[in-house]
Amino acid sequence: MIASLNSGAGAETAPRHQAQHPAPQVLAAGESIRFPLSLRLGDYVAGQVRAVGPAGPFLLQLQDGDGQVLRQFEVGPSGAARVFFVAGSDDEHLVAVSQGAAPVTLVWQQMHHIPAADQTGRPVTLDSPNLSALQAAIAKGQVAQQAIDQFWQDRSAEGTPMLEPSERPGHQLVTFLWRGAKKNVRLWGGPSHDHTWMQQLSGSDIWYASFEVPDTARLSYGFAPDVPQFDSGARDNRVALLATLQADPLNRHPLYPEATDPFAQRSQLVLAAAPDQPGMEGPLPAVSGTVQRQMVASALLGNSRAVDVYTPPGFDPADLETKLLVLFDGPSYQGARAPVPDILDRLITSGQLPPIVALLVDPIDGAHRARELPCNATFNRFITEELIPGQEAQLGLRLSAADRVVSGSSFGGLASICLLQEQASVVGNAVAMSPSLWWAPPGHVPAAAGRPYVTERWMQDSPSGVHLWMSAGTYEVGRRPGEVSILEPSRTLRDVMALRPEVQLTYREYVGGHDYLIWRGALAEGLLALFGR
Repeated sequence: MIASLNSGAGAETAPRHQAQHPAPQVLAAGESIRFPLSLRLGDYVAGQVRAVGPAGPFLLQLQDGDGQVLRQFEVGPSGAARVFFVAGSDDEHLVAVSQGAAPVTLVWQQMHHIPAADQTGRPVTLDSPNLSALQAAIAKGQVAQQAIDQFWQDRSAEGTPMLEPSERPGHQLVTFLWRGAKKNVRLWGGPSHDHTWMQQLSGSDIWYASFEVPDTARLSYGFAPDVPQFDSGARDNRVALLATLQADPLNRHPLYPEATDPFAQRSQLVLAAAPDQPGMEGPLPAVSGTVQRQMVASALLGNSRAVDVYTPPGFDPADLETKLLVLFDGPSYQGARAPVPDILDRLITSGQLPPIVALLVDPIDGAHRARELPCNATFNRFITEELIPGQEAQLGLRLSAADRVVSGSSFGGLASICLLQEQASVVGNAVAMSPSLWWAPPGHVPAAAGRPYVTERWMQDSPSGVHLWMSAGTYEVGRRPGEVSILEPSRTLRDVMALRPEVQLTYREYVGGHDYLIWRGALAEGLLALFGR
């Protein structure tokens, strides 16, 4: 028989949220006892049934009103059973069933009994003091809309993202904000290894994402509100953010001065201790360099491409200090986000750099870029056997490998490292920014687990007397656990090359992502490290 210890809801005297420890009860041999629960559908219960003194064997079950066993809880060797469950109906009961010939004294220790109406769903932690205060005001009904409107007025006056102090030295709390989306908002870029889904502040039109960021950060970002999501692959849904991606309307620092509309614009964030970017500030010199476009045909590749040739102010081919820069993705390095000709003008005219001629190489299109830049030996021969000799002959230059540097970002950084390793007799320096060192040729099996392909190349053959300047962003990591991106293999190559005394290596990390906003400064730093006066 069942000896009931609870006749109904009225038997429960303590509040349901508090721990309850009723007096021990005796479970007689061959009998069952019901513990003091007054359940409703959806209630969460956590506790423990424990034997007091000698522990005779017993079962602990959750039963419905008809005595049907819904689940059974394991009784440990110490004579205690831990209980966690959500009630599926109003008439469920926790029942202990004797399995021995002697009585056993049991006690029910209730730690939590949370009614469904009091369960809050996924916990939300607000790192931002401003948002926490606003959420508290909304929860208390303190003229909620007035408080929300004032919040947005303050943001409009101060600009966004919202910056607040961090308890961690050398860091700042940065909160990105969007107003009024209906379904979702995704943060593109920013201090994240992936495009972050933003949260909505309960009871408001505020969408937010907060990060504790080193105060040396420099990054670009945008917002994609109400991203369409549909029944397709993960990549299709990820790419869909491009349909609504736009600038932050309250940001004071747009990235593209020439943008025609918010969808063509992006925003930037530069914190107080972000490193200076040489050549980006100050007026342009009265006499600037020139950029002339040429079409260069390649017999090796069987194609032709545009190459923009930059010559410095007052260019003199007889100047023995002149250097040559070959820069991949040339068109991308001639706009407002990465104005390489302007950077060179300032640094050369100020005397920080010697005269530099730059060959800004057009990738033709995405298909050619993906085929030619990743460690393509034929493309590397085009650079060293066709492009460089042809352009130097036209310009009247006579340079050595030590006077030449190849540079690029992403696939262009990968190409720079591979070309330096293969063609060190022609090009003796490389500035590789965020190189795509995750790449390996199809079918490649690494000699050791996790060892990048390019690292293996340099381990097998490191040319002497070359200088590699390499950088990566701290947010350039894999989106999923175990996924390799740019930062991890860059550090691996750095560590391996530190053991190669024949190679001069300079390695730099920036608090930022895969971003021309970083690369424009990195290129200038790399050139100064190689050739700076």
